[in-house]
Amino acid sequence: MKKKKWNSGWLFILPALVAFIMFKYYPIIMGIAVSFFRYQIMNPPGIFIGLNNYIRAFKDPYVLNALKNNFEFWLIMLVLNFWVPLVLAIMVNEIKKHKGIVRTLYYIPAILPSVVVTVLWKYIWQPDYGLANYIMGQAGLPHQLWLNSTTLVKWCMRFPYLFIYAGLSAGMDFIIYLASLNNVSQEMYESAQIDGAGFWSKLFKLTLPTIRPTISMLLITNTIAIFNLFDEPKIMTGGGPAKATETLVLYAFDKAYTGGEYSYAITITTIAFIIVFLLTLVQMKLQKRSNL
Repeated sequence: MKKKKWNSGWLFILPALVAFIMFKYYPIIMGIAVSFFRYQIMNPPGIFIGLNNYIRAFKDPYVLNALKNNFEFWLIMLVLNFWVPLVLAIMVNEIKKHKGIVRTLYYIPAILPSVVVTVLWKYIWQPDYGLANYIMGQAGLPHQLWLNSTTLVKWCMRFPYLFIYAGLSAGMDFIIYLASLNNVSQEMYESAQIDGAGFWSKLFKLTLPTIRPTISMLLITNTIAIFNLFDEPKIMTGGGPAKATETLVLYAFDKAYTGGEYSYAITITTIAFIIVFLLTLVQMKLQKRSNL
């Protein structure tokens, strides 16, 4: 009977498992394999060149610059964006009446395509006729170049996510945090309140430690998203100014579809994959150690 149940379970997940292997793992494995070749369209996969593509990538100043940009975007994400859905979830969770309406209002921006919002903010940051410089002028402040400034451009690209992260880009983050907060034992809150704990004491000594696994998991997913960053730099700046916003994925895209160097482009994306994989392992290791 147990064997029969085990077999029926595998039969239920088999279609999804086959699709996952075919459309996820197989392309990843084939992509890594192609990175060891000089790809030829007429004779795939081409000429085997071993680690030459990887040696070239680590000597390529544009790859190193793109990697630096990815890490800078990651740090800016931590400063400007990562905490926003968590704060919103905590605020909404404290609401006693009409909580469902407030949740819906925060999540409504999620129906907007991210490309539309990115294009909108591109025109807001436009230095000649954009809304940002209009507001600066009304406040008596000097106009800025915004997306044309190598100093400001990364901050300008991540600034909209202070608002967008309420729903559009981190709508699922907000929902996951809210669900995690609702799973915190109410008895623990009541005991803390009886002991005289205030809001901040309950937040830092009860709420945040309880939902720490959720925070760690979403940090991993946001790190993966940053190292896959493509839409925003492609639409807003095209990687400029002076390649200040060119990411690894964007550089790989240009190499593949402009330069026709498919195997080298796959090598660059493989390096990004390895970096994210290692960062994820480190994060999971630190999380496991903190739980001991």
